[in-house]
Amino acid sequence: MKFLRPDLHTLTGAYALDAIDDGERDRFEHHLRRCQSCEHEVRGMQETAARLGAAVSRQPPPGLKAAVLTAAASTWQHPPVVDPPLARAPQARRRPRLAVTVAALATVIALALAVTVGVQRHQLDQVQSRQRTELAQFRAQLARIRAQQRNQVALASAQQRAVAAVLAAPGARIVTGRTSLGGTATMVVARRPHKMIFVTRGLPVLTDARVYELWVIRPDGTAIRAGLLPPASDGRTAPVLATAPSRRDLVGLTVEPAGGTKKPTTTPIVALPAPA
Repeated sequence: MKFLRPDLHTLTGAYALDAIDDGERDRFEHHLRRCQSCEHEVRGMQETAARLGAAVSRQPPPGLKAAVLTAAASTWQHPPVVDPPLARAPQARRRPRLAVTVAALATVIALALAVTVGVQRHQLDQVQSRQRTELAQFRAQLARIRAQQRNQVALASAQQRAVAAVLAAPGARIVTGRTSLGGTATMVVARRPHKMIFVTRGLPVLTDARVYELWVIRPDGTAIRAGLLPPASDGRTAPVLATAPSRRDLVGLTVEPAGGTKKPTTTPIVALPAPA
């Protein structure tokens, strides 16, 4: 039985992939110098293979090899049109073993490009999802900050109005005294609207572990919390607004642990009598 050699025109794919033996390579290269169609096809396949190798650096997905082999076994390529045609045996009955090389290469390229596009699309979706999440978190944080600022402004405005109302109240009385640590304490008491304002000047600065706490002390010795003094600015504390003491009460100031206490733990550094 006589075996026919493969048609030289069908060896372009195998030659581009270096998949032929030395004898076929010599015959094909001799043919290639005379066939512009094959030369153009080989050059295009080699450039495609080079770009594919540079662009695809990921591990091929499972099943890729099986898909390529299946496509290679069922896909055939027609030989290129040659001008002028060379005299040879009829081509219709030939089925060269390497005629599927170009089709197989095209299948590999298509699958590899599909994998690359899928990976890039997945990465882009992840980036966009992360950006949307970060933007939503930033907007929520900004909304909380703005809400806090509005609340602080509203509280400050309300306190200013309350302080102004005490200072402008008819019959408001002022009492001042020195503290045992130095500096002075002053309170303004208004029977209507039954509020008092307490401020200090020149008190020693405490560490972060201690605070000044204000008390209303009843005649029986019961102490009712009236608030914590804010940190001093330029030696003065901002006004503390509290319920006015009764006429026989004392307004005392103690040094307590940070955060304050439910009952005084130290002797008051000052005790101002409520005005009559």
